[in-house]
Amino acid sequence: MKNRLIKEILLWGGIFCSHMLLQAQVAGDVANVKFEEVENPVPKQAAVGGNKGTNPAGCFYHATYTGSAWGDYNNDGYLDLFYSDKNEHIHASKIQSNFYKNNGDGTFTRLDSPFEGTAFSCPVWFDMNNDGLLDLLLPGLNDWNYAWLDGDTQFDQIKTHLYINRGIASDGTVTFEEIPESETGILPIYNGKTGGKGHNWVSVGDYNNDGYVDIIMTGFDDCARPDSEHPEDAVRVVYLYKNINGERFELQSSPLKGGGAFHGETDGSVCFSDLDGDGWLDIMSSGYGLSRNSELHIYWNNGNGTFTESDQTFLGVNDSSCGICDLNNDGLPDLVVPGYYFNTKTKQFYFYKNLGDRKFEKVDVAILEGIDGGQLSFGDVNQDGLTDILVGGHGAEHEHTTWLYINQGDFDFAVYGAHYDDPFGKKGHFSRITHGSHHLIDYDNDGFLDAWLMGWSNGECSNGCEAKLWKNIASTKGVKSNEAPAVPANLVASFDKSTDVATFTWSAPTDDVTPSAALRYNFYLREKGSDKIFMTVPADLQTGFVRVGKISGELIRCSYQMNIKAAGEYEWGVQAIDNGNKGGIFATSTLKVEEVSGTDAISKNEDIRMWNVGASLYYAIEGAGELTLFNTNGGIVSQKQIYQSGNFELPGKGIYIVMIRTASSVKRQKISFT
Repeated sequence: MKNRLIKEILLWGGIFCSHMLLQAQVAGDVANVKFEEVENPVPKQAAVGGNKGTNPAGCFYHATYTGSAWGDYNNDGYLDLFYSDKNEHIHASKIQSNFYKNNGDGTFTRLDSPFEGTAFSCPVWFDMNNDGLLDLLLPGLNDWNYAWLDGDTQFDQIKTHLYINRGIASDGTVTFEEIPESETGILPIYNGKTGGKGHNWVSVGDYNNDGYVDIIMTGFDDCARPDSEHPEDAVRVVYLYKNINGERFELQSSPLKGGGAFHGETDGSVCFSDLDGDGWLDIMSSGYGLSRNSELHIYWNNGNGTFTESDQTFLGVNDSSCGICDLNNDGLPDLVVPGYYFNTKTKQFYFYKNLGDRKFEKVDVAILEGIDGGQLSFGDVNQDGLTDILVGGHGAEHEHTTWLYINQGDFDFAVYGAHYDDPFGKKGHFSRITHGSHHLIDYDNDGFLDAWLMGWSNGECSNGCEAKLWKNIASTKGVKSNEAPAVPANLVASFDKSTDVATFTWSAPTDDVTPSAALRYNFYLREKGSDKIFMTVPADLQTGFVRVGKISGELIRCSYQMNIKAAGEYEWGVQAIDNGNKGGIFATSTLKVEEVSGTDAISKNEDIRMWNVGASLYYAIEGAGELTLFNTNGGIVSQKQIYQSGNFELPGKGIYIVMIRTASSVKRQKISFT
């Protein structure tokens, strides 16, 4: 690696860091990166504390072992903030519910929260019922001191709260209604009680392409312990919930093809992502499994409501959150894996590079310090077109540290902001926070990703808890603000009335720095005249503003398939999202569906799928097979052996017949490239 740990750089070559200013220390590596702590972000908030110490005036309420969620709950074009946990300055175990409205001028106002205080939680903003308003899923524990007590366990303290956004009043206030837990269909689970556990244990996305956002969760199902043969052991689970028409959720108890559940895990994380580019969301899960080992699993979406586990063996981790993002701009999401490897009792941090064809290659990067308690966030902070990594964790060598790993390309990184890189012994580093939540978000809409850090702290708060916002001021280093991607073009839609499946395609636009191959996409569909709108990622239809700080369930290819259940005229559109997590303006078109067959395409067991986007022909099968491309006269144009999923380029414009043969089935389909 061309980079070395910055602590090994000659200290006299460093750049001066003032008490409240964080700036680059190694010219050429991170010289255009610069952050400063936001002072007095909540100006109207008084100090809180008493005999437990003082949470200073104008600062966010402190918290420790919990997740947080950024989302525009009131549709004013700015990301708001929610988190809940105990605040050591107020009470040793009382849970505070912290709801902050973004005022749009760089400041926040703490509101009376409509959400119940929930500890060790993983709050997620999403639009459950397609009404264009953000709802809140809030799973966790209502009692910070909850414990398994055999027959005396208070199961009612394990909660999965679901709050539905009922609308915005003329004065800007928003009403939330909590749905009774018995009516949501979601079982109450939690993911551990210490900070080392991952706080990314819930993910949302439309895994079955039916137009409603679904849920994947991992953790302990204590309520199942009394029915277990070994009740002294926690029941570890990975639960998949199907969204039923925006009204409730339904547990998919046997999501694997042929039956069976996902590997049960806790102390880890789950992610929805289209890892193979076939237009269907796959699943990554990590954690401490029933095997008593650290585990990492990939489940491939078969496109018919079932999944097949990858046949590749992965080195697993637990006590941390893993993540997925495209680190090398090749259009394929890679796996980011920090955490504790229980099998050898060592802390790890490595990548799995996505090679395509459903294969991954483990990549070790010397500069990445092994951690537990890791909480990840991704985004391009310095406008070079590459996705950077913000992470807080409990390091192998350095305790309580926040790192910003600046992507240098080809899985090479430079470290920035770690406390041990301060050359003058001053506060020239990020707040030393771990075991909580870290987010890269543009809170002030200036085109630069800022850093939110919250959790267990070292050195700044006497009670060991903290919540800090750091503003990205790379503009002072000559970096231009992020511009939104251009508008996608060549929108084409078709409808197959035999399966009720609509296929949508478009052409990739350009962006100021993000390569077209690395752009992600957000798709929407609504029937004309309807208030209901399906959208893969919550965003504003007019401006393209992405309404959630953590993007999940996005598309990575210029095509999408969706089941349409009713005849009518539909409006549809697509926007591009760049590596700075900025959404462009939606391109729009229409689709007229004159007749539907009533077929539930998702229930069809379609083992062979193929589609094209321009000259690129994509395919997805189970196992190995053979692909033959014919011209309209029946002559063979090309023939190749294929495995799982992939793509190749058509030889030129025209109409072709594609035949794919596997050991169990054969499918022929007409493909047009004009």
